[in-house]
Amino acid sequence: MADVREQRIYCAEQIVVPQELPIILKHYSKEVIRNNPVSIYDFSAKYFRDLIEKRKNNSDKHIMNELEKPDSSSRV
Repeated sequence: MADVREQRIYCAEQIVVPQELPIILKHYSKEVIRNNPVSIYDFSAKYFRDLIEKRKNNSDKHIMNELEKPDSSSRV
């Protein structure tokens, strides 16, 4: 099968959702609601930068384990 990124999407069967995406979006959404940021753009940028850093610093751990830990994000 050719690379999905090179094809037009005509039906749901062509869409491949990464296994981690739903849990990442769930935790991200909870943090947005919990923090009620003044700027959702700034908050989102910081949230995902922090998530990338956690992933880099804990390369031996699965990202889902990191998401399960309570986050002490500050309100942006």
